[in-house]
Amino acid sequence: MEQRTVIKFNAKLGKSASETFRSMQQVYSNQCLGRTAVFEWHKRFLEGRETLEDDKKSGRPILVRTPEMIEKVRDFVANFDRNASLKMMEEALNINRETIRTILHEDLGKTKVCAKFVPHTLRSDQKLARIN
Repeated sequence: MEQRTVIKFNAKLGKSASETFRSMQQVYSNQCLGRTAVFEWHKRFLEGRETLEDDKKSGRPILVRTPEMIEKVRDFVANFDRNASLKMMEEALNINRETIRTILHEDLGKTKVCAKFVPHTLRSDQKLARIN
């Protein structure tokens, strides 16, 4: 951010991108932004850009599973149909099938046993039954 401020200042003074880059190399040496980055930001500021922040990036969102989605899947499995397939859940909840699968396995700790999603961890009585 600090270097972008310097670029903006030099652009407003009317200095060229080359002059700006050379002066920044003297001040920041190894820490200086690359030539291309300096020239790009200089051009943006000359075109009237005021903000120093990066532009929003397009692409895939980072968080696919939301707490609301997890709650919808938890309620569906608990209250409606434990035998429901992922496809049935996808149609009923309007959530992507792989997202539902991830929620069931990673967030809710469920695994599929005999076509039912059940808790992956055993209860105390189940553990005792396995030992005996």
